[in-house]
Formats: sequence, C-alpha cells, structure tokens
Amino acid sequence: MNPTPLPSFHNVAMINRRKLLFSASALLAGASFSGYAQSVRVPISDMHSHYGMFSRKMGDSGLAEEMRGQGIALVAWKLVADARWIRSTDKGIVQVSEPAPGELSRYFNAALDRMGTYVTAQKLKVVLTKADVDACIAGESGVVLSSEGADFLEGRLDNLDAAYDKGLRHLQLVHYIRTPVGDFQTTEPVHNGLSAMGKQLVEKCGAQGVLVDLAHCTSAGVDQALAIAKVPVIWSHGWVDGDGGDWRDPYGHMKRRLSLAHAKKIAAGGGVVGLWGLGFSRPGPGWAVGLGDTRGYAKEIASLVNKIGADHVAIGTDIEGVGPSWSVNNYTHLRSVVDHLQDMKLESSVIERVAYGNYARVLKAAMKS
Repeated sequence: MNPTPLPSFHNVAMINRRKLLFSASALLAGASFSGYAQSVRVPISDMHSHYGMFSRKMGDSGLAEEMRGQGIALVAWKLVADARWIRSTDKGIVQVSEPAPGELSRYFNAALDRMGTYVTAQKLKVVLTKADVDACIAGESGVVLSSEGADFLEGRLDNLDAAYDKGLRHLQLVHYIRTPVGDFQTTEPVHNGLSAMGKQLVEKCGAQGVLVDLAHCTSAGVDQALAIAKVPVIWSHGWVDGDGGDWRDPYGHMKRRLSLAHAKKIAAGGGVVGLWGLGFSRPGPGWAVGLGDTRGYAKEIASLVNKIGADHVAIGTDIEGVGPSWSVNNYTHLRSVVDHLQDMKLESSVIERVAYGNYARVLKAAMKS
C-alpha cells in the first residue's frame, strides 16, 4: 500500500518558497543559517539513482510523482552504460560478455533517449545550468542526466560532446566492464589507476562542464583524478571504511569500500562523498544497516559527517541498483531518513547540506553556465 504523500513542494505558500530560495542561496554561497526548516520541508538531492530502470517499469514507475510528493529537488538519474554486458552473482557483479564495436554508443544513446522521453512526458526539469539547479532547490523537481560508466565513449574523448549536447551533466568514469578509461574496484587492475585517456577525460569533463564522479574507481584512480581536477569531484555512492576495498575481497560490497583516507582527500578538494542505501538481512561489521532500516542509514550518514565534515557528505541511494538488498527503495523512504536526521538533533544547517546543498554546490561548481 502506498502511503499518503506529504504535501508537494509546489503547494508551499509563496512566502515560504521565497524563504527557501533565499536560504538555499545562502547555503550554496557557504553561509550558515538555521530555523527555516521549521516552516518549509528540507529539499532532498540524490546523487545516484536508477529509479524506474530495473525493478520498476520506467513509464509507470511513479518516479515523478514521488519526487514531487516527497520534495525531491535533484536526482542524478543514472543510466548504466554497461548494463547489457554484466550480471549479478553471489560474489558481486561481473562482466559476462564483450560489446562489439559501436554497441556501447548505441545502447547509451537509446537509453538516454528513453530517459528524455520520460522526463518530458512527466514535465520534470532537465538540469542543464546553474540556474536550473537553483530553480530545483527553490521548488521544482529536476533530473540530472547521468551515466554510470564512460563506456559509451568507446575510447574517444570527442564523443563526450554529443552526450553533453543531449543533456549529460554528471559522468561516473568506470563501472563493471573493462574500459580504456581506467581500473575499477572489483577486478584486477591493469592501468595502474586511470589510463592516459582517463586522465584526459577528467580534463575534458572540467572543460565541458560535466561533474566527475569517481565511484567504483580504484584508490590510484582517485588520487590521479584529484591531482588533475580543477573543480570539486564526487564519489556518488558506496560506503567508507578505515581501509579501502580490494578486488580480491570475497564479496562485492566489500570490494566497493572507499577508504577513510580517500574520503578525506575528496573532501579536502571541496568534493562530496555519497552513501548508498544498502541494507542486509544480517548486517555485519562496517556496514551495519538492515533491510528497510531507514534509521540505520541515517545513523551512517551522521557518522560520516563526524568523520569528514558536514560540507562533504551527501545521499547517493543507488535505488534499484542494490537489488533486493536495500535500506531505502523509494523517496518516501528517503524522506524518512531526513526525518530521522532531524530526530537525531543534527543542526539544521548540517541536514540542509547533507540533504541537498552539497550536491547542488558541486554540480554548480562543475557547470560552465
């Protein structure tokens, strides 16, 4: 049964809308403030979502209704660039076939077109500019067209131009298939981090105005990207542990660990680390969040804030990407997470940054206009 949604952002009184726009502008400028959330619900941004792509049929997924009903301002809606060539196993996700020349580009363009059709039909805002980010924080619901993996480039940097023209504004460099871009966490490395092409891609994204997402990169790749990038970068989804993951770890989620040292490096560059909405029937050491455990997810967010600072933590749910192992699986769940953060008495300015401000800030920093 679907719970009754909270009142839509679009029904907030105009005076509250003006307060929110003023407060959001102050936040993105780096100012500290508190108290406005007592009259206006905190907007939410999700740095990594596959809502409507796997377990739901996109056309009737309810994504747009959930975004509006739950005050979701920004969603990085991630197509999975290598989805056709990977499979989930008891050891994690692995590559099962090799794409033929041209297949990756065709798959990407078809998927991006389907996403664009949905966004247009549902009258969601496509986030292309800094002004669009501001409009979404002020009350609209917007989609940041994103790709999990740069595989569609097929080794050609100039292919990014066409993707940008189609609306791509957020690019994760690697995922689960072998790529000329660089190494990824779950397979034995062959590039020693990013390849020469991968390093050039970081530069190209910076020049183009595309946010660089280092999720799934190896520690060497993170270090190399941070040395190149001239604007903040993100790790959109995953979890942080004392030591980073290793491709020889026995389980996929263990391989996907970001070390605390590298989380701090991303933060030192002004970047943001997103925590995923993973949940296990038997939570263990490290990621101790259970199935459907929205409060446990909120606790992990608060814990990471204490470790790397409130300016550098965000939400990256990986909705539908974590399969049946989820702590959040829709935006009603995610609204509950923010409610839990408020119940935990985190300062309102901290919640605002984590819930929406940090992703909005780095997205705008990456954009050229």
